[in-house]
Amino acid sequence: MKHFMNLVLIKNIYIGIPMAALICYLFLLFCFLNVAEKSSEVRDLKAILSALLSWTGGAVLMRLQISPGIQFWYHVSLMGLFTIPILIYGFLFHYLDIRGKDRFLDGCMAVTVSVVLLNVFTGCILPPPEVQIMANGGISYHYHAKTGIWLLAAAEIILLVYVTLLAHKKIGGQLEYRKKLGPLLIGTLLIMGGNILCVMPWSGDFPFDTLGGVGMAVCFVYIIYKQYLFSFSMRATTGAVYLIAVVVAFLPMIILEPNIDHVIGQTDSFTKQFITVFVVLQCLWMVLVMSYARKWLERILYQKKKHIVESLVEFQDMAASILNKKELYQKIRSTVSSAVPDSYARIFEKRDDHFVECTADGDRVLDIEEEARLRSFCGTGGIHKKPEIAVFKYDDKIYGFLYVELHRKNRLIYDEADCIRQIANSVSGALKNISAYEKVYQVSIHDELTGLYNRSYCSEFMKNLDIKEHPTGMIYLDMDNFKLYNDLYGEETGDQILRWSASQVQNLCSDKMSVFRVGSNEFLIIAEESRKEILLSFARLIQNTILEQKEDKPKVIQPITFSIGIAWDKNMAESARKLFRQARRAAFYAKGNGKNRIEIYEKSFEGQEQSREKGYEQVTPTIFALMAAVDAKDSFTFEHSENVSGYAMKLAAKMGLPKDDIQTAKVAGLLHDIGKIGIPESILKKKGKLTDEEYEVMKTHVENSIEMIHFLPNMNYVIPAVLSHHERYDGKGYPGGVKGMDIPLLGRILAVCDSFDAMVSRRAYKDALSVEYAIGELEKGKGTQFDPDVAEAFIELIEEDPSFQVKAS
Repeated sequence: MKHFMNLVLIKNIYIGIPMAALICYLFLLFCFLNVAEKSSEVRDLKAILSALLSWTGGAVLMRLQISPGIQFWYHVSLMGLFTIPILIYGFLFHYLDIRGKDRFLDGCMAVTVSVVLLNVFTGCILPPPEVQIMANGGISYHYHAKTGIWLLAAAEIILLVYVTLLAHKKIGGQLEYRKKLGPLLIGTLLIMGGNILCVMPWSGDFPFDTLGGVGMAVCFVYIIYKQYLFSFSMRATTGAVYLIAVVVAFLPMIILEPNIDHVIGQTDSFTKQFITVFVVLQCLWMVLVMSYARKWLERILYQKKKHIVESLVEFQDMAASILNKKELYQKIRSTVSSAVPDSYARIFEKRDDHFVECTADGDRVLDIEEEARLRSFCGTGGIHKKPEIAVFKYDDKIYGFLYVELHRKNRLIYDEADCIRQIANSVSGALKNISAYEKVYQVSIHDELTGLYNRSYCSEFMKNLDIKEHPTGMIYLDMDNFKLYNDLYGEETGDQILRWSASQVQNLCSDKMSVFRVGSNEFLIIAEESRKEILLSFARLIQNTILEQKEDKPKVIQPITFSIGIAWDKNMAESARKLFRQARRAAFYAKGNGKNRIEIYEKSFEGQEQSREKGYEQVTPTIFALMAAVDAKDSFTFEHSENVSGYAMKLAAKMGLPKDDIQTAKVAGLLHDIGKIGIPESILKKKGKLTDEEYEVMKTHVENSIEMIHFLPNMNYVIPAVLSHHERYDGKGYPGGVKGMDIPLLGRILAVCDSFDAMVSRRAYKDALSVEYAIGELEKGKGTQFDPDVAEAFIELIEEDPSFQVKAS
């Protein structure tokens, strides 16, 4: 060791200075050895440092006269020296984003390499130095420059000026760039200046060239230390560790070299050098092999860790948006299987103070022995200690845990255990989200009043129901006379009836039945049953249960009953929606045929409609009972309704309308003012003109009529005509302000008939007007109050039919 230190630091300054520069460049290169950055600046920096190592390393080995000799290491050093400026210029161009110069630099590099190779064979630039032994035993080197070196130096100076101008133009007034890149250009000048001084005749023995290299190293360290171009803290640690490792690796060679004679005996200088070189190469080979082995191992471990991290990140991203436990648990199984090879994820959930295993095929209740063993394990705290177990916990409560069952001999590695823990943390948050979502979702799909599933969820349920694959039957329940309950007892009692009825139906239904509220007073049962007899038997059970007298049953005089429709045959319905319509239609027929009945939808229902004549006949007694009540309150209204009914029927026939429309016109004429039963007598029989307030009350008889018609089974078809008989052709009527052809035709017919009878009939507030006057008013009202075609047809009817004159008189 003493011999080596004397050689390096005392007897030969030519070795000491290059050695210092070499160590400095090794340190800098090691700083960037493990950098994962793929930027062109980092690649260029590594290339510059490699060239600097080639230059200083070649100089050191040349001065140590290591085989294969001075000339070989001299030319290695020269190659590094001449390529350094080109590589520095490349770094500047990339850092400053100066584009289009890559080919120029490649050309400069090719010329430089060619010149150095030419110098190897001819010595036309700078031949190897002359070795001289000094008086103290040291060695000095004297260079004899040729003309070519000055030409090359001039070319390098011109190139430096050119690059400097390009950089100056690019940087402009950006002082920050000058601050960062200035030291790099100074270092380049130091290298070039040092080497030029070294070949001067008057330079003596002082190593200006390597001193310039030390200056360049100082500039590099300054740039990195100031973090002008790169972060330094972590890289300095990396560089220091690698440098220490290299020094330790070469310690045996440093110790062996001065003591080699004692190891192998006296030998010549060449053999000593050969052995030394062999040891150095062996050390380098071992370092290289270990380096590649380490990188190979790191790559394997990195790929494994990367796979685990990617699986975990994917799971965490998806878990945040999963709102279904089954989907979440399936994702856990697939993620664990991917991240932990040869494993199986078992998921346990705590429910009502006992554990259930959630498998892919459904929940599995633990047997008594398993439950006891699991409770004992949890009680001892083992659930928190085992790396293969991770707890699902939120709001300070344990909701379950994940157990990773290994089907391999080796245990979990740290990254796998950490992945399991991270999965459990994500699951805990996801379960909390799912719990909150479930609460909101349940509120959104249930009816607030009855607690049954609501209509929107019914639509969603039927959309996902395949009646061809699963046996399905539907029972539609339509409460009879519900509006009567509201009118007689109030809406609060009506709500009580709905709640009670819903609870009775819900209590009768099994787990294979779902109950929905699909209308204001209508329920639907969807059963996993398609046998007609069973569905009918269940419908009868509902019917009888509703009729039973119970303590909690709302106290009303009228019995609570339902008209019930059943649909069951998948051969008559291609979808759940179609089956629903069939059940509803059957309930409609049950209501039309007397209420409190059960109808089963059959094929004969297809295309069948109840005759309007038959429907009218069924409710005729009710209609005339209502008209009698109106007559008792206002006899003019009763007579007026009969007249309008007759006029409308004749006018509809004259206009060539179908038989059903003629029947509708007749019934609508009878019912169009039935709502006046709810108008105070003081307004109905007032002899003077109505005030604005009284007129607004009078206008409500239209809505009243519609509400009362709703109580009459199978009479909804008259509603459009009754609703629109006070609309005007110009849109200034009521209640909807509809105009023109948007008014139903039968409504336009009633408007003409109603106005004509009002004019030619006597009222409490006026005498009857003549038919001629009424015809004149109809003429005036064409296109404003009346449909011109309908008014004209009625005028022709008056002129053709003498009975109009008689009625008017």
